Amino acid sequence: MVDSEARRARNVKFKMYKQYKKTRKISKIKKSIVSALFLSGMMLLLTGCSHVTSEMKAGRENGIALMESGDYEGAVAEFDSLIDQTTRVTSFEIDVLKYRGEAEFMLGDYGAAAYTYDTLAKVDKPRAEYYYLGAVSLANSGDQDGAENRLESGKSADAKHEVTGYAEAMEALGAAYMTAGDEEKADELYQTLVDEGFSSTEVYNRWMMAAMKKGNYEEALQHAEAGLALSDEKEIAFNQAVCYEYLGQYEKALELFRSYEEQYGQDEKADHEIAFLVTR
Repeated sequence: MVDSEARRARNVKFKMYKQYKKTRKISKIKKSIVSALFLSGMMLLLTGCSHVTSEMKAGRENGIALMESGDYEGAVAEFDSLIDQTTRVTSFEIDVLKYRGEAEFMLGDYGAAAYTYDTLAKVDKPRAEYYYLGAVSLANSGDQDGAENRLESGKSADAKHEVTGYAEAMEALGAAYMTAGDEEKADELYQTLVDEGFSSTEVYNRWMMAAMKKGNYEEALQHAEAGLALSDEKEIAFNQAVCYEYLGQYEKALELFRSYEEQYGQDEKADHEIAFLVTR
């Protein structure tokens, strides 16, 4: 009885998701209105049934192929078509939703991707990975509050931060705070990542940029050195030279820009800096 009720509940949520997608194509109706439309169709949903046909399986493969070719809009349309053909949630529908969320994200439709991951957390299980992916999506859309909310939900389901996506969600949220001009919040997130053992060249690069935006070039250089100790990174190498330039250490900056071009090839921006520095 419990399993039956659980299936009915998640099928209702899946129906809500389908109606959201259909409504979204027609207009920008708010999600609260969409939810009401879903609930009104509950009885119809409960009498429905579905099975995965060979054509549906072929459609999923076609959607995946479209994604791999870079046609994310076509992939979303293909996955939409598959979702429209079913009224119940099985492993097939969950798989399609995962691919759809990825396609929406790659298309740059971050709000839609976040809604898809929220739906997955409801119709499948409240998995940390869904919350983390939702956090990354919302962070990219500029919704820091929503991203932080999903991140916290993910952490609640992943106390030891062992699920893939935690560091990526933290990095994305930090970048969103940077874009919003809140370098202090970004700094806190990058510090937390390093303290928790999630050091990476990308983390140090982002942390370096946060320090640079605050005008703290000495701190930025510390992050640059830590990042380059992990692996070579073009952007860090360039910004390391920039930091020395801002600190007035022109000879060191010139040395690093020349070293940068030796390693990564001639670069218009580096050429401009070199042209300036040789006059100092």
